[in-house]
Amino acid sequence: MPDANASAAVSWEQLSAGETRSGIQQAAREMGELVRSTLGPLGADKMIVRRMDDDRLRTFVTNNGVAILEEFEGETDHPIANRFIALAEDHEDALGDGTTTTVLLASDLLTSGVDLIEAGVPPVDVIEGFSIGAQRTLEVWDEIGIPVADADRPTTRAAFDESVLERIAHSGMTNGRLGAWPLEQFADDVVDAVFRAWEPERDRVHIGYVSIEAIPGGDASSSSVIPGTLLPDDPMVAHLLPVDGDVLLVDGSLQPREITAGSVTVSADCADGFDDRETDGERIAASIADSNCAAVFATGDVTHEIGEQLAARGVVCFRNVKDSSIDVLSRVTGATIRGPVTPGEPATPDEFGRGTVRLREAQNDKTWLEVTAPDGVDPQTVGLVVRGGTESAADEAKRRITAGLNAVRAAIKRPVALPGGGAAEVEAARAVRQLAPRFDGREQLAVEEFATVLESIPQTLARNAGHDPIDALTELRTHHDAGHTHAGIDASGRIVEDTVTASDALDAQLIRTNNLAWSVEFANSLFRVDNVVFDTSPPIDLDEIGR
Repeated sequence: MPDANASAAVSWEQLSAGETRSGIQQAAREMGELVRSTLGPLGADKMIVRRMDDDRLRTFVTNNGVAILEEFEGETDHPIANRFIALAEDHEDALGDGTTTTVLLASDLLTSGVDLIEAGVPPVDVIEGFSIGAQRTLEVWDEIGIPVADADRPTTRAAFDESVLERIAHSGMTNGRLGAWPLEQFADDVVDAVFRAWEPERDRVHIGYVSIEAIPGGDASSSSVIPGTLLPDDPMVAHLLPVDGDVLLVDGSLQPREITAGSVTVSADCADGFDDRETDGERIAASIADSNCAAVFATGDVTHEIGEQLAARGVVCFRNVKDSSIDVLSRVTGATIRGPVTPGEPATPDEFGRGTVRLREAQNDKTWLEVTAPDGVDPQTVGLVVRGGTESAADEAKRRITAGLNAVRAAIKRPVALPGGGAAEVEAARAVRQLAPRFDGREQLAVEEFATVLESIPQTLARNAGHDPIDALTELRTHHDAGHTHAGIDASGRIVEDTVTASDALDAQLIRTNNLAWSVEFANSLFRVDNVVFDTSPPIDLDEIGR
């Protein structure tokens, strides 16, 4: 066989340092501009139109930054664009809120940093200057942070100021804008939902314990809360629902024993040998039903025979339930998750929980399963039924409520808030500029440029609200120089001395500091790139090599 290395022609091309930096800067600018106009309560929506593989056009409207960027995933081969998409997705997965700000900061840092490098500032000084600016920003945000709880690491709900958490939820869902989405009355339910998902002993808030179902019809103000969970699962026999009683949770399958040619084990109570296998399904069903069980959920398969046997005994059965759903059901019903049920290992009363299971219907023949805890029992989870006039409106309301949940989660994990509306950025930029003269010329330029990038956030908010961004920034600087650390742009687009008082503009500090840290790390990693080398050789023909 020919030597593959000898037969394959390898060709490489390189971009110069200037071409490389220009390409990075251009891509960064374009990715930022994709989402810039969506920032803030007065940000615009984007209509995304995409031709699918079957030549059908898919259209949706959103101002969700990550949703916009994700549309380019797999559609572009530009390495910088793909890195931006990955940044947005990673930030969304980790925090669930603030992704647009992260992308904008990364875009502006890269654009400004490349300008500095082209002007003769070495990349190492740009990186150092931006890192200094970021560190000073974090210090300022600690100084102006608004406490959300009585302690740094609270372990009880009573330690929190729930009125502050509700303002954070409101800001997360609506950007503080009253009337645009009638979700402000839902803020207390969002806070309650997050507390139910809070596990202080494990130092985590598991949002998976909060289920959300978006239902067309009505409007967001008619959304409701149930003391339990919502699941997509369908019962094997639906006519038995609703049921109210004991609930069994099985991590595994419900099926008769397998008889293999290699090994057959027959217990003393199965003396009839192979004929006994025909009654295993009945025995399994009987062992469950005899315990007065009303519903059984199994992560594995359930044979049709056992499903029918259970139904004949009045027990509704669900199979192939997700592991995560079983975990939630355990919190709702109090049931212990056990292994497979067999004739030799029947279900025991202490393993059962209790709850009500019903099938709910919505428009377009859509159904979902509702499992609620008994009256007077705290289920440690909650289900949110989100309404909207159309399917897209319901989905948007769901997205907004999810953003509110993630904002409150961040505030519980780190109980500190920051003023919104660009106030925190203007105050930090002011401190960074005061710090800059302490450094040598080239680093000083980078530190000052970092302050300018911070101010791009309130400038974008001002532009989206219809202000001249330069005039707005000048007015904001004047307010902050006078000691008004909460001065910013409120949800109605006004420049005010206190955005918190004017429009509940409060953001979780954890999200804001991550916005900053992720964007700075992202930009600094690309300042080190001064050359692109890529393979231009044609793909290797494996069939040709084989011949």
